Amino acid sequence: MQQNMELPSKHTMIISVLFFAIGVTCCANSGISEPPVPDVLKEDLLPRNVAILPFVNRTSNPEAATIVRKMFYNFFSSLNYHDFETSLVDSELKEKSLYRRIAAGENVSPHYLGQFLGTDAVIYGEVLSLGKAYALLYSDNQAGLRARMVSCATGEVIWELEHTIHLREGDVPLSLTGLATAVVKTAISHKKATYMKSAAELCMQMVATIPNPVEIVESPPRIQALVHNGAARMLQPGNILKVVMIGDKGLSAGWTIPPLIKQLPMKEKEPGVYVGAYRIRSEDRLPDGRLIGYLRSRTGLESQWVDILGPVTIGTPTVLPAVISQTTELKAEKSPYLVEEALLVLQDAKLIIKPGSVIWFRSLGLIVKGELQVLGTPEKPVRLVGMVSSPWKGILFDRSRNGNKLNYCKVSDAEFGLRASESTVSIRGCLFQDNIWGIVLEEGKAEILNSLIRTSGKTGLSARKSTLLVKDSTITENDSGGILLEGTEAQIEYNNVSNNGSWQIKVLDKQGNVKAGNNWWGGEDTDQIKVIGPVQIEPVLKRPVDLKILEY
Repeated sequence: MQQNMELPSKHTMIISVLFFAIGVTCCANSGISEPPVPDVLKEDLLPRNVAILPFVNRTSNPEAATIVRKMFYNFFSSLNYHDFETSLVDSELKEKSLYRRIAAGENVSPHYLGQFLGTDAVIYGEVLSLGKAYALLYSDNQAGLRARMVSCATGEVIWELEHTIHLREGDVPLSLTGLATAVVKTAISHKKATYMKSAAELCMQMVATIPNPVEIVESPPRIQALVHNGAARMLQPGNILKVVMIGDKGLSAGWTIPPLIKQLPMKEKEPGVYVGAYRIRSEDRLPDGRLIGYLRSRTGLESQWVDILGPVTIGTPTVLPAVISQTTELKAEKSPYLVEEALLVLQDAKLIIKPGSVIWFRSLGLIVKGELQVLGTPEKPVRLVGMVSSPWKGILFDRSRNGNKLNYCKVSDAEFGLRASESTVSIRGCLFQDNIWGIVLEEGKAEILNSLIRTSGKTGLSARKSTLLVKDSTITENDSGGILLEGTEAQIEYNNVSNNGSWQIKVLDKQGNVKAGNNWWGGEDTDQIKVIGPVQIEPVLKRPVDLKILEY
């Protein structure tokens, strides 16, 4: 394993890049020569009321279904249908215990859905891809969706389309961004900006094929984009949350973050560019806010845009001490927590992080010499997040061998998602995403179960002189490669290891001690699987392992 790890410099993206990301565009070089052609089966029986159901996620990106559904809804809202806000649809479905069933792809009767949702038609969707796809000589960013509109009265399909777009590295759509560049700055990862751009382009093209009912009086106002400076930040008292929306000119615009901020007006600074701002007050507190923009015509007809940049965190954080010297519990009720520099757990101390807790790291990270227990659950995962404008170092285990466990947590935007030196750790149900290195083990022992390691700038999982078990997990979209092993005894089975950069698995030993049978490597042809070094991968699974991807 290379010891001198080259790390990229930090990146901060101004609003112009964000507009590229979310699709403020009327044309784009997306590598598609022909526009998508849908199946329109019942254009003469178009509904009036339409509910967009939770999309099924067929990708390894835990955010894919949510992002693509919101983006689809945002473009769909400018058609001449009466659409239901997705949060209201979700609330109704959860009351009937249907949300998870639909999101898992179960067949729920459209007639039954129409009755209790009060809608004429529903739109089902399956997100097929969202993110980077690696080929032998190139990589591109793609987004794919299968969607259909179904009549609740008859069960007949009104409109149906499966479509995938490919955006080559460096492709930038034509945008309208110059007017807003000086208004808002934001900091989101380049990876996230890229797949949001892909989602926007995909949904814009697909919605354009949906038959639009003849308007009765006027069409709803058209919104093209909404951005803000609250993504990947903790907004504290005195900070200003700025919002910019682009849409039809000369109308009334506003925005809200329920239940904290309600219907704040926006000013039209230039034709079609609306700007709003809010100064955070000392009493404001909202761990996971959802921002929505509105554009209203003179006759009261309204369109809205649901933010896709991520939750907005508002409020005075609970600042953690620099050193944990005894058993300490962190609970969701006092979240968000903030680590100003480094958080050190001493050798005889224990840090317990309870379900639903959120910890922000401003610069350094978490160093564990004692014991760490992250006790998230599928319903209430723990989040350890770096402020993107000032990347953090990640979680470091230093000669820690007692009871370390990470259950259902997300670790993102770090130099190392997790780095363990002469330590033992159990990882279950976790997401390591958008880190430079996903997980790195050195002379230690680890088990990784039911977890997802994706979109690392370097390698997803690296281990040197360690003992390793990886099972029921997915390792994908990591730029350099999936798994890198040296002098390591490893058992790797029933995982999805595919769509990584230069290799799926690489073993640096002359004689490897790696058992890697019964995995999905992206295909059945062993000659096409990117394997380097002495590793036995047969038998190869014929299809991907059906693993549950949590939405963190």
